[in-house]
This record gives sequence, structure tokens and C-alpha cells, in this order.
Amino acid sequence: MTPMQRLLEEAIPLRPDHAKPANESWTQAEQDTHWAALCAAVGTPKAERPTRRTAEAKDIAA
Repeated sequence: MTPMQRLLEEAIPLRPDHAKPANESWTQAEQDTHWAALCAAVGTPKAERPTRRTAEAKDIAA
């Protein structure tokens, strides 16, 4: 199955089954699990995660 077919079949996990309230952050373990599931769904296992911008970097960019 190609990555596009997976997208069309909505195989990409959007959020965990036990979604938290919008104002509650995910733990690092939850983020890691979600990233692994995303990578597996699009056929790129062990892909490097993008870096998150810090609050300082956001302020500078604005």
C-alpha cells in the first residue's frame, strides 16, 4: 500500500483514543508514540522528528 493510499483510507492517526482536553499538553511518551504511529502510517518508520520552536524563537520570528 502506498502512502497516498493510506492517506485516502484515513489510516493516519490524528489523535489518541483517550484525547486530553485542549489545554492539557501531551507527555513526551505520548508524543513519541503518536509520532511513531504517524511514521508507520505513511511508510517512513524511524523518521526524524521535526524540532519544536522555543518560545524565544517564536518571539524573534514574530
